[in-house]
Amino acid sequence: MATPVARRRGRRERGQALVEFSLALIPFLFLLMGTIDLGRGIYTNNGVAQAAREIARVTSVHQCTGPCSSATWSAETLAVVNTQKNLVPGLANSGITIDCTDMADATVTVAAGAFCPADDFIRVTATVSFSVITPLLPVPKPMAFSSIAHVQTTQVKP
Repeated sequence: MATPVARRRGRRERGQALVEFSLALIPFLFLLMGTIDLGRGIYTNNGVAQAAREIARVTSVHQCTGPCSSATWSAETLAVVNTQKNLVPGLANSGITIDCTDMADATVTVAAGAFCPADDFIRVTATVSFSVITPLLPVPKPMAFSSIAHVQTTQVKP
């Protein structure tokens, strides 16, 4: 049988453990949420880069007719864009631009009904807005992740 002094000490130690746990829980959760945000950011950044590469690769073969806009994308380009939108959170048609450029990375004007000239480049820029979920992190909200991919055209469509 425990003495009254031992019973009081046991109750105090349980209260002390609760206070210590609550003090340790806050920094632990902050670090855990920060780690999750870091992982989300890396995934989004890699996804944007991959999306730009895939869209540029397909568009170099299946080019837009005339100036490239979402209305003139080929069916193959549109299919890849839709696939990448499902893979990359926040990617939208408005965040994707497709241009024809020359060796100096200057935009080449493509006439209506024409294609990007042979040996020029298809430049795809993909941009996504990203916000962290962890409160109090000293990062701009929202941030923009952007990637540019260039693929050389090898043929002109007939």
